[in-house]
Order: sequence, then C-alpha cells, then structure tokens
Amino acid sequence: MLRPGRARLAVPLAAALLFIASCDDPPTPPAATGSSPSVAPSRTATSGGSPTPAETAASGSELRVAVQEPAVLDPMRVQDPASVLVVRQLFEGLTRWDQEQGEVVPAAAKSWRTRNGATTFVFNLRDGMTFHDGSPVTSQDFAAAFDRIAQKSSAADIAYTLELVRGFNDVNQFGASDHLVGISTPDDKTLVIKLSRPYQDFPAVLTHPALVPITPGALQDLDSFLTQPVGNGPFQMAGPWSPGGALELEAFDGFYDPPSIDRILFIPFPDAAVSWLQFLDGEVDVAEVPSSEIESAGEEFGEGGFQPLLAGYYYGVNLDSPNFSDRKLRLAVNRAIDREVIADAIYKGTMDAPRGIVPKGMPGFGSDICGSLCDHSPSSARRLIKKLPKRERTVTIDFTKGDPHGAVARSVQEDLKAVGLTVKVQGHGFNKYLELLRSGDSSLYRLGWIAEYPSPDVFLTPLFDSGSPDNHSSFASKQVDDLLGRARKAGTEAKQVGLYRRAERAILADIPIAPIGSFNSFWAARPEVQGLRFDVMGGFDAAAASIEASEDSQE
Repeated sequence: MLRPGRARLAVPLAAALLFIASCDDPPTPPAATGSSPSVAPSRTATSGGSPTPAETAASGSELRVAVQEPAVLDPMRVQDPASVLVVRQLFEGLTRWDQEQGEVVPAAAKSWRTRNGATTFVFNLRDGMTFHDGSPVTSQDFAAAFDRIAQKSSAADIAYTLELVRGFNDVNQFGASDHLVGISTPDDKTLVIKLSRPYQDFPAVLTHPALVPITPGALQDLDSFLTQPVGNGPFQMAGPWSPGGALELEAFDGFYDPPSIDRILFIPFPDAAVSWLQFLDGEVDVAEVPSSEIESAGEEFGEGGFQPLLAGYYYGVNLDSPNFSDRKLRLAVNRAIDREVIADAIYKGTMDAPRGIVPKGMPGFGSDICGSLCDHSPSSARRLIKKLPKRERTVTIDFTKGDPHGAVARSVQEDLKAVGLTVKVQGHGFNKYLELLRSGDSSLYRLGWIAEYPSPDVFLTPLFDSGSPDNHSSFASKQVDDLLGRARKAGTEAKQVGLYRRAERAILADIPIAPIGSFNSFWAARPEVQGLRFDVMGGFDAAAASIEASEDSQE
C-alpha cells in the first residue's frame, strides 16, 4: 500500500519522478501458498557481462557501487533508492523475494506456516542467527521493531505494511497501545502474527526492507544507530557513516550464507551521467546507466542489469465527470494516445508501451490484456468522437507541474486534439494535485504507481476496488471486487493469476483508465563482477556477488 505522495522504495532515477498514489490492501505475491521450504535457497551467482579491462581492489575483494547520496540508514525511515540499497545489505527480514525463482522464500525465518484460514502465520527463525554485535536475533527483536513502526508516535511512513495485523488501529491511529496484540513470541525462535482478515500471501509484505529486526539497545543510542546501525544481514558497517562521504560495508562472517566479497563501497554521485564516466574508467564496478548510454551499455556490458521495474504510468478517468460518463469518449481517448512516442521521445527508452494495467515484469503479467484498447488508432478515435454530441468533446487534463509530466500532458493533448477534441491542460503543485484528486473534481488525471512487492494486487485493488480511498476514478464493480477478494485468498499461484487476470480484463472493459507505459531499470556491472543479480524491485542483493581478477591484473 502506498499512501499519497510517497515514492516506492528502491526506485531508480528515471522512475523516481513519478507521482505515487496510494494502495489500499497489502500486496499479494503469486507464488506463496502458506508454507515454505525449511531452508532458504542460496543467492545464486550469475554472469556479469562481456569482458573488458578493469581493476579489482588491491587488498581483498571490494565492490564499488555508484549511488546518489543516501538520506538515512534507519530501516523504518528509508525512502530513497540509495538508502534502501544499503539497508538491503545490512539487514535480513523474515522473508525475501528471490528473483531467479520468482517467489517469496525464507530469509531470517527458516520456514513458516499458516493457520486458521490464513489469518495466523507462524514463523520459525533460523538457529544461530546473530546481529553484527554477536547478540542473538530473537522473535522479540522482530516484535519490538514491528511495534516501533506501527506506533503513532513514530509517524512512520511505512506503518501501512502492518495494518492488517490485529490491533493496528489501537497502536497507529489512536495511540491507545504501544504493542500490536496480533504479534506474539511463544519463544525466542517463534514469531506468531495474527491478521484481522485472511490474507494468504502476507509473507510477501514481510519482504519489505523496512520490516527487519533491531537490537534491544539500538534506540538507547539513537545517534549511533543512525550513523552505524547494527543489523543482521550479510554485511556490516565498517565504521560510522558521515553524510557526504562514501559508505563502507564489510562482510559479516557470522551470516548464515556468508558473502563472497570482502567489502562494499557505496560512492555518492550527483546523477547517473556523472557516475557513468567513472564506471567506464573502471573507478566504480556497478552503476546506473544513463538513458543516452543504454544501447551501448547493453552491447559492452550485457543486459543482466536491464530489468522491468514494477512501475506504471497512467491517465485515470473520473467516471463521475459528465463527459467521461460516455464510454465512447473513454475509448476514443485510449485509441488516440500514441504511447510509443511518449516512451521513445520523452522517456528515451526507459519506458515500455503498456499491454494492460499490471506492468511487465510482474509475476502473472499478461502479455496482451489491453488488447486493441492500447493500440494507437487515431482513425478509430475520430469515428468515435464524431458520434459524440459537441458539448461532450471537451477534455481537461490535470497533472503535476514539471517535466516529464508536462511533456507527457502536452503529447496527450496533441493526440486528443488531432482526433477532434478540445483539450485544456492544467498543471498543479504536488499538494494541490493531491487535494484535487481527493475532491473528485478531476476528469482526466495523471497517475503514477510503483509496487513495493511483486504482486498484481498492488495495481488492481487500490485503484479499482470500490471501497478503496484511492479509487479516484469512482469505478465500482461487484464482479471486480469479488474477483480481487478471491485472488487475495487463493491458495495456489495458478488460481491467483487467473483471478487477477479476469479482474484486470473486467476493469479494462469498462475503461476507467488509460495505461501509458511501464518502466525499466538499467544497471551495469564491470565484467569482473560475477553473481550480482538485479531484480524487478530496482536493486540487488550483493551477498552472491564475487569479483574475479581481469586478464590485465593477472599479467
């Protein structure tokens, strides 16, 4: 669930410009079925690309990663891409998303099981897992961290991840309690989480990088925690971090699956264009690829870091708007928009034209759910417009000020004018735009959406469930509500995917939205870097990475 105005975690630079709307129910990964293997798969190594000369660290193996400046290292507060990427290496949650398997797998929890119709989840922690200071990781450490996130006094933006846990409102909304009554710890290695309603795939929510344990004494010295947090992940802080400087991590040998590299050095740069020059010179090993370099980077370094990002760009249609109550106008708008021009000319290859609401890269993605609705057909749009009364041929586009959104709005405006519509565009400051959406006075409005977990539910339930506060299109369908509800409770991947696809088709049949495109993230790694697996969440786990000496360094 994403609340208005919040960016999804681990967003690459191109997608960080999106307006992120909100999400009502927690997302649902398609692979989890309520139980999991007793042992987590290792982080599998993969090849890093085509050979080119570069140096490796002289003393031990060091992975040098170009990032923008991290903002904070407190897991509860991370929002920006660099902070999330660092926290992913420092901490280990109960579960994690495995990119290769395409499913949620055990992490700090070696296994889990469900009870009482998917309202109770019992997690069994790994034996021998410790924090970086040597203290044992216990179920109480997770419970305390979750309580801290949920507490009203914390004002944590990511508290929504726990709102299905029993007692959430008492803790988060009313401040009547400091403890989530739905969380209990029968012993040091068992964590029980009870939900207020069934949710078969709750373990996917727990892949969120903020839902990690903290040591009992962490908050007693908050300054130290913010500059040198003690985690339980594969890497630990090499020393205190000072904003503005590089951030160094070193391998934690006590981790259950020890890393292959000795250190990670996160080096801050103002943007991808600057860091790319250092990457080409061999001064950094991993960097984001600027849009102007995507083609050449793929040829030289391989496309292993080119991944779909679970982010979509849309124009929402307010069905309560007088003009848009006519389906012919909604259909004409969709047929008139040239999505390829937006993807290529404005986003310069970082966007793909859509094939539905759910973006490419999502488990269960349907390759052509959109059908002809998303095809550019101005002749078809003109015929539809001619059937409308002239008083219904006026459209107002609302968007957030600044580019690229202004450029997209102008492109859509020209497309709609070309098929016979009178089009006005209105740019708004961000807060004013949120007020406009909440007021219900918009007609055709810009909407960006980024998933924090790989689940079709993230894109369908918040935007189109009739009870969602973020359903700004006023779309209401008992059929869709039923399909989404059944999908969230489905016990198998096949059943879940089938229900989500049926819901997506039913939504698009009524046309409450005009999909514009979905995004990709672009990373590159030097050929000496092996085993770095980039994922659809916009980042990577470095624990499986290794660095091999180049031919030049062996001579």
